[in-house]
Amino acid sequence: MVRQMVSRSAEFQRFETIKRNREKRTQQKLVFVEGVHPIEQAVAHGWQFAAMGYAGSRRLSGWAQDMLAKAHPEIVFEMSPMLHDELSDRENPCELVALLRQRTDGLERMTKRARETANPLFVLFDRPQGPGNLGTLLRSADAFGAAGVLTTGHAADFYDPQCLRASIGTLFARPFAALESMQDAFDWMNSLPVRLNVVGTSAHGTCLLDEVDLTGPTLLLIGNETFGLSKGWKERCDVLAKIPIQGSASSLNAGCAASICLYEIDRQRRTKK
Repeated sequence: MVRQMVSRSAEFQRFETIKRNREKRTQQKLVFVEGVHPIEQAVAHGWQFAAMGYAGSRRLSGWAQDMLAKAHPEIVFEMSPMLHDELSDRENPCELVALLRQRTDGLERMTKRARETANPLFVLFDRPQGPGNLGTLLRSADAFGAAGVLTTGHAADFYDPQCLRASIGTLFARPFAALESMQDAFDWMNSLPVRLNVVGTSAHGTCLLDEVDLTGPTLLLIGNETFGLSKGWKERCDVLAKIPIQGSASSLNAGCAASICLYEIDRQRRTKK
């Protein structure tokens, strides 16, 4: 079904509100998506498209026509170019904008991967503040083979546009879950068929990262950008490791630190094969 959108109607405001308002995203269980890579990833990994929109007076490329056909959106809006461009934060807006239905099966999918993988790797970001850092972590987790990503506590929103942009769509490729508390994470870990080696990261770690055996089932912990890991998580760690750094900075950006740790885990696992 194709509908015309020529004014700031309720349908337009729905797109705009889902993009900018976390509370409304959570209530309606929707996420706003734009960009070639995010839309391609969402289509490739079977996410459900509630709506898609395009500028009606502009000729659609073969890519856009292909995505519309493969996404099977519940509804398609032919928008005025002005409204279409208004929804985008990009200097050159993508041809398509979309509303996707959020998934709530992240823990179940991660549990399934733990059962199917000999040495599963999961990453947990403790109370991340910046959606960009969370998106960077998601991108690195996907690149280096993590089976899923979790957050605990009051955390940045996985579905924030900045997180989606930083992840370049890899958000849609790996399972993830936002947990309210450490206890929720403990309960999930205890339900798994394997015991995860809990490896925390800290500038005050007791050993260097490359001295830790990271080839077995692992949960990598990344701390809050300002305060690091909470006391509760530090006490739960099997090992607290640090990345050796030089220079005047006392620590690394959380997203950068996560990427370095994930590379080291992948390096060790490739070397062991």
